[in-house]
Amino acid sequence: MLVLAATPSVAFYYGAQAPLADLQAFDIAVVEPDFVSNPASHTRSAADGAHELFAYVSLGEVQPTRSYYQALPAGALRGDNAAWGSKVIDQTAPGWNEFFLTSVIAPLWQQGWRGFFLDTLDSYQLFATTDAGRARQQEAMVALLREFKRRYPDARLILNRGFELLPEVAPLVFAVAAESLYQGYDAARKQYGPVPAADRTWLMAQMQTVRERYKLPVIAIDYVDPSVPGARALARSTARQLVSDGFIPWVADGGLVSLGVGNIEVLPRTVLVLVDNLDLDFHYTSAQRFLGMPLNYLGLRYELLDLATQPLPAGILAGRYAGIVSWLNPGVDHPTLAPWLRQQIASGVRIAVFDTFGFVVDGQNAAALGVRRLAVPRPERLTVLARDAALLDFEVAALPDRSQLEPLQLLPQHGRSLLSLQDGAGNTFDAVALTAWGGFALSPFTTRSLSALDQDRWILQPIRFLQAALQLPDLPVPDVTTEGGRRMLMAHIDADGFPSRAELPGRPLAPEVLQKQILSRYRLPTAVSVIEAEISPQGVYPALSAELEPLARKIFALPFVEAASHSYSHPFSWARAMGVISPRDEIIAVDKSYGLPLPGYRFDLKREVQGSMDYINTRLMPPNKKAELFLWTGNCVPLASAIAETVKDGFLNMNGGDTRITASNNSWTAIAAQGVRKNGWYQVFAPNQNENVYTNNWTGPFYGFERVIETYQLTGAPYRFKPVDIYYHAYSATKPASIAALHKVYGWATAQAFTRVFPSQYVRKVLDFETTTIARELGSDDLLVRTGASLRTLRMPPGAALPSLRDSSGVAGVAAGPSGDYLTLTSARVRLSARPDQGGVRVEQINGSISDFTRTRDGASEQLRFTATANEAITLTLAQAGGCRVSADGKAVAASGSAARYVLDGGDVLPQRRVITVRCAA
Repeated sequence: MLVLAATPSVAFYYGAQAPLADLQAFDIAVVEPDFVSNPASHTRSAADGAHELFAYVSLGEVQPTRSYYQALPAGALRGDNAAWGSKVIDQTAPGWNEFFLTSVIAPLWQQGWRGFFLDTLDSYQLFATTDAGRARQQEAMVALLREFKRRYPDARLILNRGFELLPEVAPLVFAVAAESLYQGYDAARKQYGPVPAADRTWLMAQMQTVRERYKLPVIAIDYVDPSVPGARALARSTARQLVSDGFIPWVADGGLVSLGVGNIEVLPRTVLVLVDNLDLDFHYTSAQRFLGMPLNYLGLRYELLDLATQPLPAGILAGRYAGIVSWLNPGVDHPTLAPWLRQQIASGVRIAVFDTFGFVVDGQNAAALGVRRLAVPRPERLTVLARDAALLDFEVAALPDRSQLEPLQLLPQHGRSLLSLQDGAGNTFDAVALTAWGGFALSPFTTRSLSALDQDRWILQPIRFLQAALQLPDLPVPDVTTEGGRRMLMAHIDADGFPSRAELPGRPLAPEVLQKQILSRYRLPTAVSVIEAEISPQGVYPALSAELEPLARKIFALPFVEAASHSYSHPFSWARAMGVISPRDEIIAVDKSYGLPLPGYRFDLKREVQGSMDYINTRLMPPNKKAELFLWTGNCVPLASAIAETVKDGFLNMNGGDTRITASNNSWTAIAAQGVRKNGWYQVFAPNQNENVYTNNWTGPFYGFERVIETYQLTGAPYRFKPVDIYYHAYSATKPASIAALHKVYGWATAQAFTRVFPSQYVRKVLDFETTTIARELGSDDLLVRTGASLRTLRMPPGAALPSLRDSSGVAGVAAGPSGDYLTLTSARVRLSARPDQGGVRVEQINGSISDFTRTRDGASEQLRFTATANEAITLTLAQAGGCRVSADGKAVAASGSAARYVLDGGDVLPQRRVITVRCAA
């Protein structure tokens, strides 16, 4: 049951592609149910941020496009509402009430909807012109609403107006809404404007009665034309007025298909990325390969849109997207792109273009972009005239290429050139620039391929360019690298080689070596996977199954191990296994199996995912544990339908990504994003790659995995891009050299002050990153952040003022990091005060998470109380803690080694959990 905040926030969005992640900033979001298939998956409990979707349902009218329209009872229709193209319902028609409840509401209830916004409750007035006629309509609706709540007592109903019904149904109602108090929309004329004073006075009186007599929350929906200058400012001022009147505001466009302004305003952190796949998986596009990491580092999630197969989005994008980025293939013209981009520029959406515009830049296109096209022949000589050293020559120098010249020149007062070129005739060209509408970096000045090394390099500094082109505000960044102020550490093992014997005395099996020499020695939270067809009695090694399964059971029983599936048959190419051949997929001989050689087996996606998980959970797991993580196999490039299978089956998924930066491949192009979204389904990437990359595909040197330490160092400073993941295959436990490399890697990692997490915990943090919202409270500079159940860190931009921890909520402390300060969060719902930090005791670092946090003050005294949870002995460091005493579970704790560092050893039980109290005297 949704529990409203003292001043709840409500949004309305009826468009086909609702920004469901952004809408989670609100307690309630009313959406069109035809466009949301699984509303329950978007519900958050109060502990996780309190959010629920409500279904829009028209009670008084029906659109002919509704699926149930043809089945309406005879006599149900009594006229038209021409303004909206709908038919008006006679509420007294025989069979209407039962039809509405069984054919409209019951299917929605079955889908998981529990909140309903009932619209058009006064439409009967279009045909009921007498008091008696109107009374009969009202009586019929009262009877319907009573039966609605009798059948569905847990349903929460928001009525749009329906003032005449409230004397009878107020106890059944969750809230009441009304439209057009100050700013209205005339659907028939498609006109916006101020509401006449007389209408406003009448409606204000009705709304005040609802609030004061019936004690119901009142939602005021007003409308502002989004296409006029100053529309957003008018929306904010209207919303502020509605708040001052005591109502819950929502101000948006007349069709409610934009992200408007409520008592909070969402600060968009989604970027629309335009690509043209040319039949490739999104995984292989330049935008995904090169821009994913910079966008994620800036705190941005992104939606990839393939111009070859998907239409450009219509409607209002301002307020929904932080910007638009394109990285298209050269030589491909997209005729619909130019007018669409002109429209977005006119609406104020910022745009960043990489490599090519995707259309000919001349005429009105050039004018909209603030450039001119020079009619010059290909130059015989081309040199760099000027460059911005802060943004160019980042990893390699910018080298002009006559064959790739785009002869464009930035118009005066339309931006700032970052890279100017000059030909032999003295003509100048601008190849990289920041403009009034965003910016562009044309080929070959984005990245350069070093084909001889099979590597790439950035010419442009992508983070700074994106910040400047999109004019990104300095907002806190949801961070998945850090927990409790410390970089995170985890391990996961792909099952390949599980049946292999080690080159050690006695020829033990690889899992036995892993368990004895690595897992039990270092006790790191680790996901260990198995391939069912490798170890089951019905698999490819039936003679070994009697040894392998007990070893798996022993490993899975360890408290610091979580089980994972590495599939049933280990597909090498997911696309080919599923019958799709991509031009960039690995070249595999036609007669070669795309998985383990299982006689008679035909690839079955359900068998690979659900089947292998069932095998692990029913045959290998101890009673108190369940496997929930699926690790991709082979090329780790699953189709969207394969990702969807893991999600629909209730599992987490991870692997892929190709982060392989080292001292000899020291480039940001070798750092992958946190994951990739395909048709709405999200694949979480491994933070870094496994030993296969460092051992030349397991051909040697077999100690090569020790170089992963370089990867950890280069992704940790001067920017903390990734957590540390000790990721390898079971076959690393088969050779003395590879075992020695594991000890070196584990030794380095365990010597650092890291926070240990399980891979499943990391995956959940990445998924939370995708849905985290940041909003500004109306009339305040305070930021409201909702992160979900797992993500508990925000990174403040370098130089940004820290919020006052005493005036904020959901924040326990702050730790300095290599690329900003890291706030340790204590809940899914956080308020960051705009007031500057006032000092006071706080948590500086903890090797785990904090929950149930309270901060109390009594004069000059201060107390912190919280629950600390960690995957090892809890280590806590406090700051500004002079005169403070610490207790754990009510027992005093002495500092260890320094004045404010405390170590609380709770034995072998994982996770460790203690209730900490910090009392500070004046």
